[in-house]
Amino acid sequence: MNLKALREKVKNITDYSPELQQFNDQIDELINDAYYEIWTKKRWNFATKLDLLDLHTDITPYSDLESGASVVNANVIFGQRRITFSHNIGRLKLIDVWEGQPIQIQNQEYTISKIVSGNTLYLTEAFKGDTIVDDTSWIIKKRYYDLPQDCLELLYAGYRDAPYATIPVYGKATGLLPRRDEDYNLRMDLAMDYADAYIPTPSQFIPPAELLDILEGGAGTLPAGYYELCWAFVKEGKIGALSEPKTFQIQEGNSSLILLFQTWDKQAVFTDFAYQSNDQTTPQFEGYRKAIFFNKNIDKTTGERIGLPCWIQLTKGGTRNTADYLEPLIVEDTFGSVTLADFNQFEGGNPRYIERDGQHQQVRFYPRPIGYDTKKVVTGEEAETIYSRQMTIRYYKKPQDILLSTDSPEMPVEFHQLIVYAALEQIYLKLGQVGLSNNYAGKTADAIKGLEKRYVDKIDISPVRGQFTFGEVRGRYSWQQLSHKK
Repeated sequence: MNLKALREKVKNITDYSPELQQFNDQIDELINDAYYEIWTKKRWNFATKLDLLDLHTDITPYSDLESGASVVNANVIFGQRRITFSHNIGRLKLIDVWEGQPIQIQNQEYTISKIVSGNTLYLTEAFKGDTIVDDTSWIIKKRYYDLPQDCLELLYAGYRDAPYATIPVYGKATGLLPRRDEDYNLRMDLAMDYADAYIPTPSQFIPPAELLDILEGGAGTLPAGYYELCWAFVKEGKIGALSEPKTFQIQEGNSSLILLFQTWDKQAVFTDFAYQSNDQTTPQFEGYRKAIFFNKNIDKTTGERIGLPCWIQLTKGGTRNTADYLEPLIVEDTFGSVTLADFNQFEGGNPRYIERDGQHQQVRFYPRPIGYDTKKVVTGEEAETIYSRQMTIRYYKKPQDILLSTDSPEMPVEFHQLIVYAALEQIYLKLGQVGLSNNYAGKTADAIKGLEKRYVDKIDISPVRGQFTFGEVRGRYSWQQLSHKK
């Protein structure tokens, strides 16, 4: 059943079916709540997802030499946050990978606040070491890895004989609880070719966006009609909660829209374009870029919503068959506005917003993996060194919201009736009919017991997470690996 069929089923059982959009939206919200409740009751085997996680080796003065130089020096100045390199480093264009990661200079670690270009970055605090024009003690490390945005729980991470079929099958990385890591005081900076374990780290929270104002711009390819848009902060590649939405009507076609990013007191949201040498900490919006979303579930003729809002991310668009045509539109932190002129940025098949409300999970691998399986040096205008290694991960995923009338739950058809029962439980409880509410709660519980036998995997072992033995080698672990001393 799709969302429309689920809604009609609820109306049929309750024998109350007014054709009011507000009433339909309320039922849709209860259906989604019931959907999530059933999804999270057990670790259903259909609720897991396989993916590949890219690993990244350190950036050192000798690892990325696209310019032909023998070494890349860093210009570091006491009391300043800016670090400049003698040559461009191609891998720094992956700002989502390296922002928020540590950079070690003169045996002290700092955190990267923002990557400005291939040869310039800012720290979150002022540099405390000696001023050196040609420093070669620096190392940029990849310590923390973001889990996919739809990840609820990481179930497996390991090295398999795919996608690199020629490498040895090194095996799984054991999950360690943070308390176990702290008890043994495992070295955070121990680096090896492969990781033996992963440790969950505190989730990162990206603050919500606030207000959006819209003006009609000049010439463009946007047709006449209503557009509902909102935006969100993007920090270190992670998206925050959405702003207050705004609806705007274009009166005549072939036009464009100007979006103004604002705080609740209607001040522009942007940071300094030029570097401020006296800043000892990060400015308010440094590194906070913006992503833009439009509502697909709207009548473009009347401007009325035809269901719960379905937020779709805008892409760069422009000329087809260009390398960045399908990439998401990300507005730099130094700009407080953007102009949307291409209608192909509003493709209905663009990625949907994943409702995370700014909460993102991370893990740290132990030891920190710095090995790679392939290395390729790309020359020319876009010169860079590409190091490749990937881990296979399996995780318990968050289901996609069912928002459009044709959206169907991502679960076997046997569960669809349970969604109706769970929704009716809440509806009758809301109406004060506790007896009927308990009746449907019992039906849901009984059906889940039967489906559990079919859709929940049983493993005949008793796993112990993070167990180590100091007196002898156990598997691939030894006391040398657990040393907290150099």
